[in-house]
Amino acid sequence: MSVTSIQFVGLFVVMMNTGAGLHILLPHFPGTPYAGHISVIQYSPGDVSSSTWTGVTTCGAGGTLRCAPINLETITFTGAADPSPSDIVGAIPHLRCCCPSMTDILAKYKDPSATDKVSAHIFVEHGVAEAITNGDGRVDAWVTLHSTDPDGITVTANAGTSGSVNIVFKPGAQFQILNTMTSTETTPPHFLAYYLMGNDSSGCTAVPSDGAPCAPQTSECVFSKKTIAAAKALARKKRSKKVHMHVLDVDIDCSASHFP
Repeated sequence: MSVTSIQFVGLFVVMMNTGAGLHILLPHFPGTPYAGHISVIQYSPGDVSSSTWTGVTTCGAGGTLRCAPINLETITFTGAADPSPSDIVGAIPHLRCCCPSMTDILAKYKDPSATDKVSAHIFVEHGVAEAITNGDGRVDAWVTLHSTDPDGITVTANAGTSGSVNIVFKPGAQFQILNTMTSTETTPPHFLAYYLMGNDSSGCTAVPSDGAPCAPQTSECVFSKKTIAAAKALARKKRSKKVHMHVLDVDIDCSASHFP
């Protein structure tokens, strides 16, 4: 049995899918300061046995990686032998803690069948989901999948009437799904983009770098003094440095989140 791991970097919303695993939203923000977000699957070509994905480009240092573009597709994974994840394990920001007025997410972001949808929708039916804190304080969502050798994990994107495409990863692959900014764009803190997704939440201003109420936490809206102190210390350290953004260099305010 082989282990495949997927690192979700950037603005993702993890929700429970009524006992059938996770529903992860990969939002897009047209017509806003965050419109330049780039959404891709980034991987090493040596980890792939076949692919029908269109528009794949070279990326990464020296063009050694490949980036498969993500738009508004519904993305699923097959080949995993794990049970359904019951929740995301570990400390992650909860949007309702950061923004109490966010009572729900707008249908155009939350509903994969919405005619005006502006999210890609990722369904994780099997595997282990974890929140892992990066060295600069950013929280990434990780999914670990176990597949039976010699089979690997297949990622399929369904674009409705436009058909579907896939990437077949070899056993033991590791890849990233990214939603981040280009290095030439400047915006308000990335986390504020989440509040464009909710009902009555556009006036919220809390971000993880300010500590509570957005400090990563294992349960909804519960804060320990240790967690708050650590988040504030990371924020002070981060604000003392000038950050040059590139596809994988995103900071604490580009953390993945959980709803509610």
